[in-house]
Order: sequence, then structure tokens, then C-alpha cells
Amino acid sequence: MAQKGYQVIEYDASIEKSPYNHPNITFVKKFVGTEDARDTISFESVIQSQNLDPNAHNVLQVDIEDSEWAILEKADLQLIAKYFPQVLFEFHNCNPCDEALSARRLQILSKINELYAPIHTHFNHHGCAFYAIMDNEYKNGLFWCDTIEVSYIRKDLLPHDAKPLSGVGLRVGLDTPNSLFFPDLPLVFRD
Repeated sequence: MAQKGYQVIEYDASIEKSPYNHPNITFVKKFVGTEDARDTISFESVIQSQNLDPNAHNVLQVDIEDSEWAILEKADLQLIAKYFPQVLFEFHNCNPCDEALSARRLQILSKINELYAPIHTHFNHHGCAFYAIMDNEYKNGLFWCDTIEVSYIRKDLLPHDAKPLSGVGLRVGLDTPNSLFFPDLPLVFRD
């Protein structure tokens, strides 16, 4: 993104500096969290401190190792949608065997789906991949991962005649396996 001319703002308190050296990258040594503290900054403060233009095509990418859920539970998604027409999440700890946690996660995903439509999904099978257990799908050889990458676009930007795709979701050349030791897992979307 920096090489394409976008201003990139990175937040990460776990490292001393950005792993990339580019004039379009600004590094902030803080975690994004639910409140402002010594080594964290709230999402609302990120927007205020960076003076984001709501008319720009800002892209939000979130890969914060399971902390995304706590932030999304408390975040004002209307505020996110105002500043970010496109959001990309790596959702962690998506284990359908934990019914209580899944119910909580589904509430958050429903909030996101009110404003955004998923435009791409990819299984990150670097952590855990297992056979799907819902609807007795063992016989169909379907898989599920506990980490899922999803790209969204704000619904008002979708063409009025856009329709969801069904079938195998893996697009050759678009996805890369997250683990060199295992093949990528295909996604199957049913009608």
C-alpha cells in the first residue's frame, strides 16, 4: 500500500519499529485497544490523532491476535464506517465447538454485517484446521479454521445489482497458503 502511494499508519507495541522502511509509513509504538493507556490507544483516539479524512478511501486492516473481538464489541461501528469504506479483519479463535463464544462472536459479526458486506474470505490454517461439525458435514469433507481472514466493503459502495457468489470460494492467484507445510483450504459457499 505504501508503494502505491497510500499513507500507512501502523500500531504495534510489541516491536520497536516498523519492519518496513518507507516514507509513507508512520509507526506508532502502541497497541490499539478499548481504552487509552500507557501502551494502548483506543480506536476513537486513533481516528482523532491521525486526522483522518472521511472522504478519503481509508482502509482499516486489523490483525491483533484475538483482541479484535473486545474492540469490536465496544467500538462505534458507525464511526468506523464513516472513516473506513473498506475493512480487513483476521478473526482469531473462531471455534464452533465453543457455543457460548461462538454466539458472542456471531453478535459482533452481525453488527459488522449491518454496515459492511464481505467481499473476500480466506481460511488462515496456520493455527488450527478441522473438519466442519455443523449439519453433519463430515461426509462432505468440509473444513473449518479457527482463524479467518475477511475483507469487507461498506454496503453503500456495492453496486445495486451485486449478488453473492456460491461454489468454491478460492481464487487462484489471490490467496496464498498461510502455512508452507499444508495446502490452502478451499472455501465453499452454498446457495
